[in-house]
Amino acid sequence: MEEERIDFKTAIRVLVLTGCRRGELLGLHWSDVDFEQSLISFKENLLYTPETGIYLDTTKTDSSTRVIKVSQMVINDLRKYKVWQMERQLVMGDRWTDTGFVFTNFETGKPLNPDSFSKKFIDFIKAHQDDLPYVSVHSMRHTNATLMISSHVAITTVAARLGHANTATTAKIYAHAIKSADEAAAETLEDLLNPNDSTNTA
Repeated sequence: MEEERIDFKTAIRVLVLTGCRRGELLGLHWSDVDFEQSLISFKENLLYTPETGIYLDTTKTDSSTRVIKVSQMVINDLRKYKVWQMERQLVMGDRWTDTGFVFTNFETGKPLNPDSFSKKFIDFIKAHQDDLPYVSVHSMRHTNATLMISSHVAITTVAARLGHANTATTAKIYAHAIKSADEAAAETLEDLLNPNDSTNTA
């Protein structure tokens, strides 16, 4: 990943570390990023159809419109990337359109085609198939959710960060991860209560 261009690298990190949807990522504007408070607001969804082309829409549901806290690493990545993007704008001159989008075509400044972004991701995975499992862009969202659940983040928090309408949706989609986290918690409690129990092989 370190060898990839900074725009793609930053986009993937934001996907993994926020759990946002592809359209939400590509619909981000710089005005949605609060660098001082380490917050990202997901307000819009960038979509594509052959008939309409690339267009902005509202988020998937009312609950999908959300503001989430992000790590300092995400903020640092976005700061570095923003500087790079501004340098690209200077290099491209009149060919660059200042759209305000965070992730853009690196030659024109225009919003990215969501399908082209997915293809780029698939090409990246194929190029590193000896080291990486075959996954899709949407898998980054599931990875984020699973990691939160396995780290015992409250299901209400997981649902809110993912933009789910209610915890029931989250619980249904990630039932297996919740079950695994529950089993791990039970084993941890057993270790605490019976630290010398030789029958406990966990």
